[in-house]
Amino acid sequence: MTGQTTVKILRESGKYLKRKAIQNLSLAILCLMLFAGIFLSSVPPFPFYINLGSYNGVRTLATLFPLIGTLLFQRKYRRYKHGLEGENHVTKTLSSTLNDEYYLINDVWLPDGKKGNIDHIVLGPTGIFAVETKNQTGKIECNGDVWNGVIGRNPSKQARDNAFRVHDAIASSEIFKSRKLWVQGVVVFANKDVDLDVQNPHKVDILKSDGLVNYILAKESNLSSQEIELVGKEILKQMQTF
Repeated sequence: MTGQTTVKILRESGKYLKRKAIQNLSLAILCLMLFAGIFLSSVPPFPFYINLGSYNGVRTLATLFPLIGTLLFQRKYRRYKHGLEGENHVTKTLSSTLNDEYYLINDVWLPDGKKGNIDHIVLGPTGIFAVETKNQTGKIECNGDVWNGVIGRNPSKQARDNAFRVHDAIASSEIFKSRKLWVQGVVVFANKDVDLDVQNPHKVDILKSDGLVNYILAKESNLSSQEIELVGKEILKQMQTF
């Protein structure tokens, strides 16, 4: 089903993760500069040394706080950067393979009062998919709804919640009041080095990114091209009012 034209991207990916990565990198640099300033002022041979008398020990102890802050913010920066790379990989995979019958909306924020973004929403003749992307390596196990080896929140719960959020956003439109639409939650692992062991996943599908396109194409739905376009417009409309 790969056509000469590619999937229609309604919103680019990575805006949230890129913003968070830059934010944490900036904080890490700020903490490092603060640490350097306190350290240089506490060592006698350095020209910036300031003798605080009985408070010299307190100043030495104070260097620990910006040092810890540097390490923590650097760790967060690397996590967000890693997540951004995973989302970009999935976006590239979808946009280079699916044809223009499909729409792709990335980094979706909905006005439903719930925290967190939806990494990707795919709309097409084979259905509506809410995709939660992970970019971890190593051994990952999922049995039912129990995960081992993952960092952060339960991926299958995130995918299920996001599928319900997308469904509710669409159903709130007058256009789809009488139309029953199904949104499939999907967890996708973007890193090729992940060792994924999945058994009896609970109401979501879990797979590697290299199998995502074939998975989408193999599904069946009765969505018309007009309905697909209207769903995309409704999601964008709700995002714009948020």
